[in-house]
Amino acid sequence: MLDREFCSSDHRKRFRTSSARALRDAGELLADYDDYLAVIEQPEQKKPKSMGSKFSMVTAAMIGLIIGISLWIVPSSPVPIPAGQLRYSLTSNPISQTIRSWIPDAPKINLRQDFRMGLGDWTGGSGGSVSGALQTDGMRLWKPTLKLADYQMEFQTAIEKRAVGWAFRATDLRNYYASKITVGGKDGSRAEIERFVMMMGKEYDRVKLPIPVPIRADTLYRVRVRVKGDLFSTSVDGQVIDSWRDRRLRKGGVGFFADKGEMASVRWVSLSEADGFFSRLFAMGFIVHPMYMMGGF
Repeated sequence: MLDREFCSSDHRKRFRTSSARALRDAGELLADYDDYLAVIEQPEQKKPKSMGSKFSMVTAAMIGLIIGISLWIVPSSPVPIPAGQLRYSLTSNPISQTIRSWIPDAPKINLRQDFRMGLGDWTGGSGGSVSGALQTDGMRLWKPTLKLADYQMEFQTAIEKRAVGWAFRATDLRNYYASKITVGGKDGSRAEIERFVMMMGKEYDRVKLPIPVPIRADTLYRVRVRVKGDLFSTSVDGQVIDSWRDRRLRKGGVGFFADKGEMASVRWVSLSEADGFFSRLFAMGFIVHPMYMMGGF
């Protein structure tokens, strides 16, 4: 034999093909198969970044910008304010007051007449004040209200004979909206509200509706009338009893009236003019400087 380890040259060739080097190249002698895969496999291509990550970066940038602006505008420490200058209403901040002063706006009207002090500035009618109350008779209008348009009227009254009547949007004794509450029966079970329009001394569209609450004679009630645009509503002791619309009369004041055989006593009456658009805007404090919110003004 030429070779003590191999019986032939062919066996020697076969052994060489399965030598350690060949096995190592094939990955058979690696301790971990994963190491082998890491050697022979091609590296994966990087996936493109998703759109979500881009949006996250934009959002983070915006938040950072907002925080930076806030830190720049708002002082880092409290601003001392003298006790006499403290204000608790956002509507009194100087910025909103300055802007409001540039806008022409009539002052809001608030009126109250207590008939214990006399009749005051009323016109028309022949009724007078008896025992601190106005006795309705004919038509009587409240002069300071005659040029108003939108408002809330409130009064305390007791029906002495059949009904109590009031007028609103009245420009004179011949043009106004009219409503009145009439009572029937001892228990007020037949109480009704009537309304109509008076134009140039002629009556139009009289309507009678039952009242969902009992109304008794010689009992004090608090009546509230809201007049806003073309919408009018009436409530008694906080409960709405009538609501309706009409566009014929745009402005005018308030008053009281009584038809033949009717009489009521009115203790007091008040009127509050409705806020305009700009008054409501500033009353809600839309324009507020950040330093004012922190007490810097």
